[in-house]
Formats: sequence, structure tokens, C-alpha cells
Amino acid sequence: MIIKTLHGEIETPNMAFVATHGRIKLLNDREHKIAGPDLLIANTFHLWVNNNIKEIKKAGGIQKWSRIKKPFMTDSGGFQVFSLGWGKAHGVGKIKNQKSKIKSEKNQVKINNNEVIFEYDGKRYALTPEKSIKIQNDIGADIIFTFDECTSPYHNYSYNKQSLKRTHDWAERSLEEHKKHSVSRGTPSVRQALFGIVQGGIFEDLRKKSSKFIGSLDFDGFGIGGSFGEKQMGKVVEWALSGLPEEKPRHLLGIGRIKDIFIGVERGVDLFDCVIPTREARHGILYTKQGKINIKKDKKLGDIFKEDKLKAQRLAIIYNIQFYSDFFRKIREAIHTKKGWGKLKEEYEKLI
Repeated sequence: MIIKTLHGEIETPNMAFVATHGRIKLLNDREHKIAGPDLLIANTFHLWVNNNIKEIKKAGGIQKWSRIKKPFMTDSGGFQVFSLGWGKAHGVGKIKNQKSKIKSEKNQVKINNNEVIFEYDGKRYALTPEKSIKIQNDIGADIIFTFDECTSPYHNYSYNKQSLKRTHDWAERSLEEHKKHSVSRGTPSVRQALFGIVQGGIFEDLRKKSSKFIGSLDFDGFGIGGSFGEKQMGKVVEWALSGLPEEKPRHLLGIGRIKDIFIGVERGVDLFDCVIPTREARHGILYTKQGKINIKKDKKLGDIFKEDKLKAQRLAIIYNIQFYSDFFRKIREAIHTKKGWGKLKEEYEKLI
């Protein structure tokens, strides 16, 4: 599948690399060009609370503001509903049982059916579906997402059922708001795209219900959000995809381990995003076909981190982005030629 945007075409399957504040952390203009990511995803919540939105809109959109002429996505703020809320309270990431350094802390989020109230950096922020869409339109990303609630992997069936009703209502409100602004971004054939988000936790009936409902609405593509059980990843993705039209792109939000990418692609996922490649690079973790290596522990390469840590981090980030980009190129080749999938999995088996 090829996704056409105002700032270039995106061949899928592919990866959106995280550029929280509009740029990949630590990289300068030249290094962004060298790294060469096909797609970036910026963080709506952090750009908003850091008062960047007016400046971005005045500049003519996030590409001009960041000086990166690449397709951009923005999330809706829905992940922060989890990460600053129940994620903190439960001390957990999106995938249950996966090792995490998150400690249980105070829930900084209050949710009602109309809006979400964030307590962040000593201030109070209120975000609604309509406001999220307006902010994302002002940012000018090529692909934006509906506002939703990303639940915790420790939430039970009852909570997920209640949350799903709210997320579906917010999806309709987001879509209605998007229609008011979409004419300001591009032409009818290539304009700002809105993706709806499927939720439902690890529960089959809720995931299928959400997939059917979200898939019936007039979205340009779809995201699969929420939490996952590590052993249930494949089944949950299948349930979430069950009601979505195959001719529109499907994005697995916040997932980026090599193992999970194979699981997603095998079931029909087109796009992924994750902090893993760049965050781990900043800590000296490099991806290779022989597995991950920590160059800080290498007798020779470790000296680079000691002598010039910032330079070493930048080089590691560029390397990991290019490793992942090459990985996705090989995935596309295997799909297009309809052969070599098993061989490709063998090639990366030490990362699975």
C-alpha cells in the first residue's frame, strides 16, 4: 500500500519514528537528513502544553517549523490519558508482564464523558475531542488521530466496556470536528487524513465490537490502540483488525519490537510507531541481526560514549533508524515478491 500525503508518499509496511517535540531528540538538521526516516510522529500533548501550537501554525505547519520535509503524524493526546493516568497509578506500560522501570505514582488524570483533565507540571489542562482535533489541525500533520482513552493492561472487563463507549462517542465527535477543518489542509485527493482508533483492551468481544463500529465510520485509516497482553498480542491484533476495511491503512500504535512487528505485519498491519529505536540508541543499545548490543559495555566502542557522549548518542540514533528502515524495506520486498518471508524471519530471529 502507498499512502499519499502533502509531503510525500509512504510505502507500507513502515515505521513512524518518534519526534515528540517535532524533531527526533538530539538530532540536528543534517543528521535528520542522514537518518532519512520515511515518517515521523509528533506528540500533540507535549507540543500543546509547551505552548508551541501558535508558533507552529504561524510557521505554516510542523514541517516548516521543524525544518523537516517529511510526512508527519500526530497522536491525539490519548496516550497521555494512560501514561499520566492509570499507567502511573498501576506502574505499567502498554504491554502487561513486560519488564518496566515505571513506579506506581499518583494518577494525574481525571476522565469524564466530555473531557480529560490533566494535572501537569503544576498546571491544569482540559482536553476534549474537539480541542484535540483543532490542535492537530493547527500543527498541520499529514495524518492525525481521534481522541480516545488508552486503557491500562490491568483494567478489567467492566472498565474497558465503559471506556469503550466513551471512546466511540469521542471518535464521532472527532470526526465531526475534523470535517470543519479538513478543507484547510490540502485538496480532496491529498488532504490531512484522520485515523479512528480501535480500543477494547484484551477482550475479544470488545475489540471486535470496536473494530466493527470504528470501521463503519468515514475515517481515512485506523489505529489499534490500548493495552496488550504479551502472549495475546497476535489474537488481540486479529480481533482489532476484524472489522476494518483492508483498503485503508491500519496502524498499530506504540508498538515497535521486531517480534511484534512480524506479528502485526502477518495479520495485516501497515504502520507502526515506537520510541524503542531512538530511546535505546540514546542508552547505547544498537540493533543488529546478531541481536541487540550495548556499545557502552564494549571495550573499544565504549570509549566513544565516555569521550563524547552526545556524538555517540547521535550516531547510535542514526544507526538504529537506518537499521529499522532497512528492516521494513526487506519486509516490503518479501511481501511484493510473495516469497522469502520465512527466510526473513530467520534473518532476524535473534531479535524475535
